[in-house]
Amino acid sequence: MALIDPVEKGQANEIAQAVYNNFEEKAGSVPEWVKVMAHRPEILKNFVSLFGSIMESGKIERSLKWKIAYTVSNTLRCEFCVDVTSKMLKKMGASEEEMNNIKNLNSVSDEEKEILEMVKDITLDGNLDSPEILAKMKEKMSEAELVELISVIGLFNYINRFNNAFVILPE
Repeated sequence: MALIDPVEKGQANEIAQAVYNNFEEKAGSVPEWVKVMAHRPEILKNFVSLFGSIMESGKIERSLKWKIAYTVSNTLRCEFCVDVTSKMLKKMGASEEEMNNIKNLNSVSDEEKEILEMVKDITLDGNLDSPEILAKMKEKMSEAELVELISVIGLFNYINRFNNAFVILPE
């Protein structure tokens, strides 16, 4: 149970209820973080919209986005987010061995290793302490791809810290 009471559907305003309905239709249930964030329905609505904008389509492969999310979640040790990102990667075909490889940066491509090292670097203190990593990536990725990559990192840093602060655990 989170440190603050979740907003149940019957208590939610129409903005939050629309988000709840969407989760019920797509996932079958409303996660606890949604119910906690519903204390500020506008934030909830805009966060869900931002999440979709970043994670659903774009310039970067969806599987890489979830590997980034998984790396952020493991770095910040958010039990809920590790659970969700693990399930997504498994749904996309990742095995337990591949999950361990991503987590430990073993047997991943050099390009993915550079990206995931940068993810950890930014996640640990909010800064890019090794700008040479970004310089290398600029040779291989467009500016739009780099913006998207950093957006995934920021998005998952936010939701991991939100869930950790309110002690939202896997359901």
